[in-house]
Amino acid sequence: MATDSSNLAVNVREATLPGIGKKYVLSLHNEDNLAIIVKPDGERQIYHFLEGDDRPHDVFKLNAAEAQQVANLLGKTMVGAPELDKLELALGDIELEWLKLKEGALLAGKTLEQFPLRSKTGASVVAVMRGDHAIPNPDITTVFEVGDTLLVIGSHEQTEAARAVISE
Repeated sequence: MATDSSNLAVNVREATLPGIGKKYVLSLHNEDNLAIIVKPDGERQIYHFLEGDDRPHDVFKLNAAEAQQVANLLGKTMVGAPELDKLELALGDIELEWLKLKEGALLAGKTLEQFPLRSKTGASVVAVMRGDHAIPNPDITTVFEVGDTLLVIGSHEQTEAARAVISE
């Protein structure tokens, strides 16, 4: 049986996610995408995006042992986890913090327009997790809700100042 080699080429894009790990995005033959995040602790997060969707249809999290077993079943060795020291070296003084928005926090029920976190603390909100829904790069009109988990970036002092506004 003849094999069409054009079907064998797979487009894989790779990116470093500072403080998180490595991201690999595979474009599938049916025009869906798989995003795989490889964290320094060996955990793999697999996101399945249907064609044209910017939110994942399916999400799987595998610990290092589970990920290795899947790799064994697929017949290839697994991509190694990024070394934490190298990620920390690349980040330098930059910190990424996941902070849960608590009841009574100054940012609760407000937007960045109403409470300019960056000008008050120096830290920036780069993503919001609201339940299973991710809001990347929230704009100044996004209303923050109690229970949201915010990904903030800044120096140690800046992220600590943001922590006081968000989770205390």
